[in-house]
Amino acid sequence: MASSNSMHTGALLLALAGGVGRPALAQSAQPSAVDSEMKTMDTNGDGKLSAAEHAAGARRMFETMDANKDGRVTTAEMDAAHERVTGRKAVAGDMTSAEKIKVIDTDGDGALTAEEHRAGSQAMFERMDTDRDGFLSKDELAAGHAKMLSKRGE
Repeated sequence: MASSNSMHTGALLLALAGGVGRPALAQSAQPSAVDSEMKTMDTNGDGKLSAAEHAAGARRMFETMDANKDGRVTTAEMDAAHERVTGRKAVAGDMTSAEKIKVIDTDGDGALTAEEHRAGSQAMFERMDTDRDGFLSKDELAAGHAKMLSKRGE
């Protein structure tokens, strides 16, 4: 399912990736949070994210969320990861974990598999790569997150 909502959810999910063990991009695309995410995921230090770097960040984030290591992320695991990484519980206006999962849960079982998460993150990368050069610049990342992190995805 590659709707704009799946792009929105991919951004919300990926927001946890860059901050394994420290606060990351939470529900806003503040420049310092985007800088932190870029620094964490830009493993070759070239100032942009390749699809491979983005995918690796998504994999790390899935592994972080999958607390019991059963290959599935539940709403409870996602809630716990969000609080652990951002230092806060979700607030009014944030998408719930159930809403985030529902958007990219292709089999409708209420949990995310690694494959569902990978596909949602890949679709998000493609959506944010507005100049279609195969990389995300800091500006593309910031603009994509700002757009996708709003509950409406507008």
